[in-house]
Amino acid sequence: MKRTIQALGMTAALLAVLLLGGCSIFGGAPESGADSTAESAQPTAEPTPQAEPLPNPLTGVADADYTNCRPVAVTLRTLDGAMPQWGLSSADVLVEGVSEGTTASLMALYANVDNISKAGPVGPGRDLLLQLALPLNAVPVHIDKNIYASNLLNTLSYQDLDGYHIGKAAFAFDQDRQNAGYREENCWYTTGEMIRNGLSNYGTTLEGANTPLFVFGERPAVAEAARNATALTVTFSPSDSEQLTYAADTGLYVKTNADGSATTDADNGQQVAFTNVFVLYASSGIKDDGYTRDYDLTGGTGLYLTGGAWEQIHWTKEDATGPLQLTDANGQTLVVSPGKSFIAIWGGYYGQGLTLTGADGTQQTLPEKPALLESGVSDEAAAAAQAEFDAQQKIIDAQAAVEEANAQLPDAQTALEEAQAALDEDSENADLIAKRDEAQALVDSLNQTIADNQAILDAAGVSAEPTPAPEESASSEG
Repeated sequence: MKRTIQALGMTAALLAVLLLGGCSIFGGAPESGADSTAESAQPTAEPTPQAEPLPNPLTGVADADYTNCRPVAVTLRTLDGAMPQWGLSSADVLVEGVSEGTTASLMALYANVDNISKAGPVGPGRDLLLQLALPLNAVPVHIDKNIYASNLLNTLSYQDLDGYHIGKAAFAFDQDRQNAGYREENCWYTTGEMIRNGLSNYGTTLEGANTPLFVFGERPAVAEAARNATALTVTFSPSDSEQLTYAADTGLYVKTNADGSATTDADNGQQVAFTNVFVLYASSGIKDDGYTRDYDLTGGTGLYLTGGAWEQIHWTKEDATGPLQLTDANGQTLVVSPGKSFIAIWGGYYGQGLTLTGADGTQQTLPEKPALLESGVSDEAAAAAQAEFDAQQKIIDAQAAVEEANAQLPDAQTALEEAQAALDEDSENADLIAKRDEAQALVDSLNQTIADNQAILDAAGVSAEPTPAPEESASSEG
């Protein structure tokens, strides 16, 4: 019995040794004794995965983290005297299309408000432009807006930043620009800091989700021989067109104005350029006010230019807040090159046009223009109305020319008589001869102006009395 107890005691002692020194038998000695063994037995916490930085939702370029960063959409004025505008070169996207009158309105989209050093002159908000800004969760920035833009924002309870209400809390006046001869409405601008300050008055923040404008990805390089889209002209009206020309050395489309001058940023003098150019065909008509353009923005065909080449695309959009969806000719999601974009909304109605040429100068055959909405005016009716307007305007111009010439003629004749009288006393004076000939030329020119324009009035069966100007559609900014 005693031997048995001793044996049990030895067995227990051996078991204790095995338990305490088990790591040395099965896996080597512990690094720091029993405490280290106990700690190693605890489960190791998995590291919290870090979210990948979001690339720029408007360009697809990973130049910063755009997580929780709402874009900003600034409407810029485009009527006579508004150019050059501030903030064009820093914009990620420019959107242009006729909303009212015959001049296209313009919106600059910025993925990061802090990239706006100066943007303007700030124009009135338009519902056409909002249709592309709202799906991005962008903050609309403008000074005043038309009733359709106001109704859209009110229906959606969507907060904008309107200088008509917020005033100098978010907008400033450039006195130097006015001193240089610009009209007052073309001198108001904003900055990223002022936009933040203005929104704080509404308790609105620029923190929030953003939605990529396109599906971005690398596209195969375009061979020089395949560059069939090197020069695009988008005509919004006979007096308003945009040219975009491909520069092979940069791979960008540079923008020029209707007169061929470069479209530059007033803030830094840089010419505006884009990696991508889109023309979205949209059936159009007239809204119930009789002059604001109406568009079917549920979808249509279009053009996509990049790398010097073009292809036909199809686009769809569910509603005002629905994102823009682009597919290629095969119905597959369109992959867009990372970079800045220019988007033209084009109705193809009377007075609008598109031309596209390749590197060899060959003019491309483009998709047929979109059909008009029921409220649209046919080309024939529009041409007849234009002809009637032009005829009335010709009469008005002729009347004005006759009146102005008749007003100047007495003084011109007096100057001629005085010059001739002086020459009669000193017939060899070369200066007096030149003065007499100059006075004679002015009198002859005025008489010819009167005769030419009186003939126009006679043909139209009207007198030279002033005639009220013909009424025309409002030419307020689109």
